[in-house]
Amino acid sequence: MKAGKVTKMLAVVVILFALLWMPYRTLVVVNSFLKEAYLDTCFLLFCRLCIYMNSAINPIIYNAMSQKFRAAFHKLCHCRPQRSEKPPAYSVALTYSVIKETSNGESPDHYTTELDDIRGAAEELLPERKRLCFKEPAKDTLATA
Repeated sequence: MKAGKVTKMLAVVVILFALLWMPYRTLVVVNSFLKEAYLDTCFLLFCRLCIYMNSAINPIIYNAMSQKFRAAFHKLCHCRPQRSEKPPAYSVALTYSVIKETSNGESPDHYTTELDDIRGAAEELLPERKRLCFKEPAKDTLATA
């Protein structure tokens, strides 16, 4: 966006800010000089409406005056992940933990994992389908506790 366009957009935002806040600010100044405050319900509602309009109109101004804002807003609104052509038939939650067994007299180099349970469950769920392949990490990469 060129500097001239940014300047114009900033000028519009500032002018609308001043115009839309002017009724309320005028009321505050006038009431500071009056013995009894002017509290007409209709005028107070008008002041509040102007203040809310100031906030609501800013995105409209940005959209009307900035191509970058339009592009970013469009991208934000269409941020859903792209669907694959063929959704997966199932999903398996995979948790992997390594426990060093020493309390039952086994060797400290023997590791028990939940991976065996997951393999068995996968075979029960998918007996006729292609088997899932779970690779165990090399034993030398496992940290000893």
